[in-house]
Amino acid sequence: MLINIALIVGCVVVAIVALPLLFKIIPPNPVYGVRTRRTRESDNLWFEVNRFAGAALLAAAGLGAIILMSMSARPWWAQMLVFVVLMGGAVGATLWFENKLAKMLEK
Repeated sequence: MLINIALIVGCVVVAIVALPLLFKIIPPNPVYGVRTRRTRESDNLWFEVNRFAGAALLAAAGLGAIILMSMSARPWWAQMLVFVVLMGGAVGATLWFENKLAKMLEK
């Protein structure tokens, strides 16, 4: 039960962290956001990739919280797996988007 609550709180924290990225509030910086070589070189790429990351993380956090609320009777590892897969999926989708967008802007 405690792991379930901790993971739901983790989803809430991820959602809160995602909102400034989604609304393009965070300028390029060395601490917060998706910092790759390409996003650091272009302000336009920085804001678009971080907007996508905010949306992906917010969706993953919302879906994760809903799923985790229904999994309180499941084993801790199954709950952890849901959290890790959803957050990893959001990060993977963001990196895929960054790669595609950077290639489009190069043309």
